[in-house]
Amino acid sequence: MNETIALRPDSRASAKDSVVDYTLASLEELEQLHPALNLLAHPSIAQDSHDFFVRCYDAGVRHAQAGAAETVAALPDSLTHEQQGSGLLCAAAGRLEILGQPLTHNRLCDLAGQFCAGMADVDSEIRSGFYTVRSISLPVYRRLLRDKHSYGICLQQALLHLLAWKSDSPWARQQAQRLLWQGGVLGDNGEFALMTLDDELRERQFAWPGLWSLLAVTGFLAKFPAGPLFAD
Repeated sequence: MNETIALRPDSRASAKDSVVDYTLASLEELEQLHPALNLLAHPSIAQDSHDFFVRCYDAGVRHAQAGAAETVAALPDSLTHEQQGSGLLCAAAGRLEILGQPLTHNRLCDLAGQFCAGMADVDSEIRSGFYTVRSISLPVYRRLLRDKHSYGICLQQALLHLLAWKSDSPWARQQAQRLLWQGGVLGDNGEFALMTLDDELRERQFAWPGLWSLLAVTGFLAKFPAGPLFAD
């Protein structure tokens, strides 16, 4: 696939529908992951979120129409920590689409990071333009998806890579790296090994609240081509 070819729906309305549908699909894939993992225990936000993400997309459209350079003041006030990443990416898509620019995951991430300039209490991962996602979990997810693995396998393997290289717990990093050396969830009894690690992390009271959002954003961005490394 030519990575510079972006999603170009037939009309702006269908572009909005596609972006919102992709956002909801990425949340649902995570919420329906089987077997369920303690690491990802999380109240559902996919249900009844359609209108919220539509408003985020529309905020990005208004941002472009107003000629604003950095902030998205029109974003819904109710952005929760879990919704920040997905909401800002929807806003970025709205701005890029109305400006006639390709929707690629590098452009979306760069613009979402720029939007944070005038916002308080925004996750550092978003401010970085989703550096962790782009450098660790997204390449893993995209490679497995190209190899025709299920969304569940893609998410589980991406989760292991995030644990192995970005966890605050040295023990969790070590255990995740050990699993990956054995093939991760693609290795012999890999899914069982992941479930065992998940149980052990619960017993150690390990928590990573931002992990859920990282994987939700990973699944969303995987639906777009990469595009240029730096947005114009």
